[in-house]
Amino acid sequence: MAGVTDPLHDLSPQYPERQLSPWERWATDETGQPIVEFDAVAHGEWCATWAPPCPVGNPQRLRHALGFWERSVAELELRVPLSLSEPEGACQVIVDERDDQVYVTRRGVLQDEEYEDEDDVRPRRREYVDCPVRVWLDRPLGERAVIDVDDDEELPLYVPTYLNNVVQPDHGYHAAKRRRRPEALDDTDDVEPSSRRGHRLR
Repeated sequence: MAGVTDPLHDLSPQYPERQLSPWERWATDETGQPIVEFDAVAHGEWCATWAPPCPVGNPQRLRHALGFWERSVAELELRVPLSLSEPEGACQVIVDERDDQVYVTRRGVLQDEEYEDEDDVRPRRREYVDCPVRVWLDRPLGERAVIDVDDDEELPLYVPTYLNNVVQPDHGYHAAKRRRRPEALDDTDDVEPSSRRGHRLR
């Protein structure tokens, strides 16, 4: 599978609390006991979808989004940390848009491979700035949850400090609490995603 499945896609009746990654499967050993197997084919397909190489060949690193908000109708803004101590930029955002939630992942790019000094053993001070990264959805976000595909966690809702030049008293990050709970899922969640695409950022 190359897409994202719902949290209950592969649970063992013996261990219902053990949720598997998209490239793990329940199997049984020679004694009939449940074991978790690594699915190399599924992992390769997942990486091809969610971790594609940089279009221009630069090295990349995963950057988890800090939060999200709908900046304008159907314009999803992710808040991501960018390093001030390294020549890092935004590279790609991958979006899987569904009826009830939107899955995202974001890759940063290191623009200079020679930046790291291998002989320097001193710890480098890391400084980050909270930056916007924007993508267009097929339709307005509405009340859909935004999920970080890399850790399967719902992203917090971001409220900007200023909106239409007016200070927002509740600015910052807040738990969105939009995601459907597992017990509310039904067979309709197995449908194919409506839109999965990558955005190269400049």
